[in-house]
Amino acid sequence: MREENTGTAGRRACAALAAVRPSRLRDGPWAVRWLVAVRASVAAALAWQLCSSVWGTPRPAPAVVAALLVVHPTVFRSCTAGLQYAAGCTLGALIALPAAVLVGPTWLSMGAVLLLSLLAAGHERLGAHGLHVPITAVFVLLLGPSHAREIGPHLLQIGVGICVAVLFNALLPPPLRLRAAEAALDRLRAELAGVLDGVAVAVREARHPDEVLDPGWRDRLTDLITRARGTLGQAHESLRWNVRAPDRHTVWHLDQRVLESLERVAHDAEAVVAALDGLAAQRPAAVRPDAYDTDGTAETDAWDREFRAGCARLLTCLALCVRGCRGGSPHPVLPATRRVWRELAERCGDRRGSLDARLAEWRLLMLLDRSLQHVAGGRHRTAQAARNRTATTELTAVAGEEAHAQAAAEHR
Repeated sequence: MREENTGTAGRRACAALAAVRPSRLRDGPWAVRWLVAVRASVAAALAWQLCSSVWGTPRPAPAVVAALLVVHPTVFRSCTAGLQYAAGCTLGALIALPAAVLVGPTWLSMGAVLLLSLLAAGHERLGAHGLHVPITAVFVLLLGPSHAREIGPHLLQIGVGICVAVLFNALLPPPLRLRAAEAALDRLRAELAGVLDGVAVAVREARHPDEVLDPGWRDRLTDLITRARGTLGQAHESLRWNVRAPDRHTVWHLDQRVLESLERVAHDAEAVVAALDGLAAQRPAAVRPDAYDTDGTAETDAWDREFRAGCARLLTCLALCVRGCRGGSPHPVLPATRRVWRELAERCGDRRGSLDARLAEWRLLMLLDRSLQHVAGGRHRTAQAARNRTATTELTAVAGEEAHAQAAAEHR
């Protein structure tokens, strides 16, 4: 027990040291905040200086505000925000300009301008910057006919701030968010492989998986999948329009299909646990074989041990394939795992026993076969689906024959 506690403490210490590595600090949330804050401050200062030196504007506040709102952690998001902000301000000015020149700020013109600007602000392409449509419209309307000439310089300053922020982010592109996505996928692979290994131990020892695994393994898998999906989306967004982005083939291991395959295997792992519950309900725990037993108990025990050993071997090999699921070639152990699956399926098909127990066994084998297809990257899916349909058809035919024989026996 003391050695186990010491090993656990050592692993936690290593994890803590790994968490403070410079590469992890660069990809942390505080690093992103510092990066955005510094870039936004510099871009706002440049926009202020440009407006002051070129046009002699004493206080170019619109350019500063535009630069602060447009700088984002990625080049793509910065360009998108710049277009949305410019469209929102321009649209608000166009809506309020006729009322500001012809009528001025009255309660009637204010109501009409706000109604039109709020309707325009709800367009999905404006995103979060749709709010600037009514804000700009109110500002333009409050200027009135006597100050309508100030609308042009105001929009020009906004354009300068947007251009400075977008060019600053494009010429000095922010770093790629690849390490965080790699770490999230590695954690998901390790956790999922550990779950499969635990289920294999439970099957081999004829125990329930929840007795071997942590009770919160399902929630932990769901949380890791959610985090991996978020970090993978950020990584792909950081690659768009970024001159630092390497060739797409160098980041093939961050493909969305890798995450989808791991997510499907995680769902199949939960289904395997449920199938094991169904199998345990249909086939009671085997007893120790007796040499003088003639009612089939020894044969049932032998088949139970053989089936459990085969399923445990399949789960262990599946865990190895999950650890190597990185979007490239499948794990080298996958062909041997398929041969083990076929041998076990043939033995299960030739066996005679309870129909419900055989259906439960086939359900478990189908789930394992589907998981193997996921980690194989979808290869041989057509042939494998045909084999699955054939096996299901044969099992249905056998079930119909046994049901017909049972009905005939009851009739006699």
